[in-house]
Amino acid sequence: MSKKLERNGLFESSRMMLPEHREAYVSHQQRLAPRVRPLLDPQAAEEMSRLLAESLMLGTTVTLVLFDEVEDILISGGVVKFNQTERTIRIQDEEGLLHDVRMRHIIEVRSGR
Repeated sequence: MSKKLERNGLFESSRMMLPEHREAYVSHQQRLAPRVRPLLDPQAAEEMSRLLAESLMLGTTVTLVLFDEVEDILISGGVVKFNQTERTIRIQDEEGLLHDVRMRHIIEVRSGR
């Protein structure tokens, strides 16, 4: 009997990889790699503060982009409360649910939805 047909020899001897399998492997490896929190420049932090203050005072809607190791999280709504001592923001979404968000998790603030 041929050695290729013994145990797992058929697959071990095959060196060909389909493009679909390669793409799936590469995307899987990228998902496994931990993401690094981006550093905010002072101008971006100032713009974020302006949009959050505007939402608190005028009741406008903002979208927060929160950092997560797997993928970014989006929360849209109006700023209800800003707690400076705990550095948290309370956001009320369109369904009326309240979300307490730590400032250190915010990487971007967008105006509107």
